[in-house]
Amino acid sequence: MKSIGPFLLFLLSLSSTASGLGSVVWKGYSYQPNHYTWQDAQSYCRSSTSFPDLATIFTQSDEESINVWEYYAWTGIYKHIYYNYWISSNGVYRNLQPYGTYQSGDAYCAVAVYSNKWLNGTDCDESYFFFCQHNDDNHYTFIPQSKIWSEAQQYCRSYWSDGQHHLATFHTHSDLSSTLTPQDFPVWTGLHRDAGTWRWSTGLSQYRNWAQSQPGNGDCVSISSMSKRMATQNCSARFPFVCFGDNLVLVKENKTWEEALEHCRALSSTSQSNLRYELVSVQPGEDQHYVMNRVMEADTDEVWAGLRFLAGEWLWVNGASMLYSDLPLCPPLVQHCGALSKNNTGSVETKDCSEKRNFLCYSTS
Repeated sequence: MKSIGPFLLFLLSLSSTASGLGSVVWKGYSYQPNHYTWQDAQSYCRSSTSFPDLATIFTQSDEESINVWEYYAWTGIYKHIYYNYWISSNGVYRNLQPYGTYQSGDAYCAVAVYSNKWLNGTDCDESYFFFCQHNDDNHYTFIPQSKIWSEAQQYCRSYWSDGQHHLATFHTHSDLSSTLTPQDFPVWTGLHRDAGTWRWSTGLSQYRNWAQSQPGNGDCVSISSMSKRMATQNCSARFPFVCFGDNLVLVKENKTWEEALEHCRALSSTSQSNLRYELVSVQPGEDQHYVMNRVMEADTDEVWAGLRFLAGEWLWVNGASMLYSDLPLCPPLVQHCGALSKNNTGSVETKDCSEKRNFLCYSTS
């Protein structure tokens, strides 16, 4: 192994300039209100650099942190294809200027937007939730099924036996605004059934929060926007979805501790030039619990972390505070590097720095 004298001095210098650093682990969720099939939602997320897969939920706290509120819902207002003016599904002309803005092109059907309480024109073959209305009153019913405009219209007309229902037309903007309240609807997650086994689109998690009488026959899993309870769905159904991302990079290459450190520091982001990477540091508690989920994905039983014994003390190479009190005060000469074990001892294990194993990097700006 090459000389590490200057290397040790560099690590000591780095740690002294960043002392007191705490958590470095970040994870988050991004809600997408457009309606996709499960597979298309997965592809959409995987094309993202910040949230590159469908959501994996690890804890109830994670689930509660997913902010699902925006929705789009069809109304019975549409543009006459020949005369280019807006009418309602019961044939009444509507002056839509007070309601919102309308797009050009194929924007022939009006969708209600929860966030701004307006109507927007869009392609009638898009899939959204919808509101039904009785002909003689202003009672509006939200239907959390995803359909194109014509299917939604047919549903309203056929679901009720009285034959007096149609897609909602909203007599006034006040009707529209007061009707657009928080609603409960399904949202795709990354949980799906693969050859009879429940798997997440990315990562490993045993977390489940099934609704009553679930799981059912569907092979893809949604959560409820309000209760966050899980339910199975047909994977070809179209719903909003949640993408997931974190700042950890599990490298499934076997390298020594020093090689792993150099590999992390050589990583770069094509979309965010200010990001730099480091061997991961981890603190006891929630951070370690989450990191251990990533460790379980490794091809080796232990994964290198950024812990090193230098000048008589244990240090994180990024200068994070040392909160583990059970590390040996005088470790054997070769066991001067820290690794996280799939055995999950609750601490960081000391290992021979020349051994080769997978490792975890993290990004930081």
